[in-house]
Amino acid sequence: MSFRKRNTPITSNRTPPTSSPSPSALTKSPRCPQQSKFSRPSTLLPSYLTHSTGTASLDKLLMHGGQPLGTSLLVIEDAATDFASVIARCYASQGVANSDVVVAVGAGARWGVELPAPVEGNKADRTAIAVQPDRGRETKDLKIAWRYRNAVSSVTHSQDSEDALYCRTWNITTRLLPPPVLQYIEPTSYSSIISQLSTIVASSNPQKIIRVVLPNFLSPTVYNPATSFVPAEVLKFLMSLRALLRVYQSQLSVLITISSGLFDEPGSGNSVLLPWIENAVDGVMKIIPTPPPGTGDGDSANKYQGFIDILKVPIVSERGGMFVRKMDYAFKVGRSGVKIEKWGIPVMIDEKADEKKKDELEF
Repeated sequence: MSFRKRNTPITSNRTPPTSSPSPSALTKSPRCPQQSKFSRPSTLLPSYLTHSTGTASLDKLLMHGGQPLGTSLLVIEDAATDFASVIARCYASQGVANSDVVVAVGAGARWGVELPAPVEGNKADRTAIAVQPDRGRETKDLKIAWRYRNAVSSVTHSQDSEDALYCRTWNITTRLLPPPVLQYIEPTSYSSIISQLSTIVASSNPQKIIRVVLPNFLSPTVYNPATSFVPAEVLKFLMSLRALLRVYQSQLSVLITISSGLFDEPGSGNSVLLPWIENAVDGVMKIIPTPPPGTGDGDSANKYQGFIDILKVPIVSERGGMFVRKMDYAFKVGRSGVKIEKWGIPVMIDEKADEKKKDELEF
């Protein structure tokens, strides 16, 4: 009976397993920019990157802390007002401040010249003064852990600086100087818009975010009425734009403003087009320029310029989330732009009844 020597290795016909590549060897997709101070993960779905719309209250209203990249947002407004233009210009100005690529479709060079400028003191080196009104005052909530007071203040200062850069504060009465350099696309046809936009995105820096603004979409003064209102062509354009967003879902975002007055003409047949447009975009918000009902207080009756209705939320509505809010938010426009606030019907107080009850209780 023979035995194998212990020092002799047992041979096998199996090939040794190949070593897995190290994490450093795995390169990221060229169209997946790293998170920067101008973008951050969604507060609702952290796997998606978001960037600011330039309006802080709108960022909160979208549930993600901003607009997710790779999505489109539609702003519908009545024909009698032009509040949506403030949102669109702040959206573009935020991109200019972030050194993003800003593309304006159907807007001339005059539109870019009128972009608002950030307020003084909102720069990174002045953020502490801008966002800390209580600076210099001793805090009394850290008496026990006094040695950690400086550490906590430094973390707070860093967070405030990041927030100030992520969404800046604007002064819509001033203009960006020198005038920003935007890329403009003339809406000669829907196919030419998609072709030029594809060229711009493909030739841009993969690490730069691209913001596309379509102000006054389908306006007869910008688009040819004979061809722009053909439902098949409009939907084909929007679906092509949607496909482009899905390809560059970590780099591209779109903001569209449209007037609801274009679809109110009786007998035109355009009334059915607006719901189709809403279905073709990722997020929909509607501006209703109707002041809230009077509450007996003149100041509160004139406090807001109208309401904001949320009809679709990017990504959430696509996944079946029914987040529809009507008459829950009101907005006002000031020097800093559009500010959206939670609104509700105030409690009515009968002062005469209170005085009568008070008199009855007196002895």
